Amino acid sequence: MKYKSIMKKCSIALLCSMLIFCSGIGHAEAFGVGAKGPDVYAVQSMLKSIGYFGGTIDGIYGPMTKQGVMYFQSKYGLPQTGAVDSKTLQSILWAYANVKISKAPQQQPEEPKQPTEGLTEDENLMLSLVNQARASAGLPALSIDLQLTKAARAKSQDMINKNYFSHQSPTYGSVSQMLKTFGISYRAVGENIACNSSTNGAHTALMNSSGHRANILGSQYTYIGIGIVDGGKCGKMFTQLFISK
Repeated sequence: MKYKSIMKKCSIALLCSMLIFCSGIGHAEAFGVGAKGPDVYAVQSMLKSIGYFGGTIDGIYGPMTKQGVMYFQSKYGLPQTGAVDSKTLQSILWAYANVKISKAPQQQPEEPKQPTEGLTEDENLMLSLVNQARASAGLPALSIDLQLTKAARAKSQDMINKNYFSHQSPTYGSVSQMLKTFGISYRAVGENIACNSSTNGAHTALMNSSGHRANILGSQYTYIGIGIVDGGKCGKMFTQLFISK
């Protein structure tokens, strides 16, 4: 029996499996017992996938294939001819597609990272940006230290109150002196300060400065304190304190 090739005009893969649709589908002539070729192979494969064919997928339309087609036609309210006409084929394609989609592993949405308790929204964002930069450099994330954060906030507020921008504070002295005042012990320490209107802007500016970037990507550091306070000439004042214990 002559029939048009129903898979000739296109080859769209569904979930890396069989082809499920092509442009000539609506015009395919019926084919049945005695037919051979890739069209039969495709129908056998789809019917087997959805549980209507138990024979060998060999591309030969024999009695078992006919039986599978008739079984499918009976379940889908189609005339039980045992031949694959355009309506039968379309129904097989849709049935196959629905089964494959339902069985496909669903990608789980990434859980949003929970804000670190005790940090403001800006401070949480900066912590995320810092650890993203470290991850990109193959470095472990820094853990937040809330006592260190308290000291960082005090430094940012001090710079706003006394209108200065320096690592040397008229109130707390050097960073090592300041940490001693706050009762924080450490083995190594670093400090970044920034004046900017946004957290993203401050992070970009710090990463574009070799010295500040070296602190952010310092492999010796394990903890960070972040203090962001609204105010000052730029809109926000930022202090990052890095330590290893």
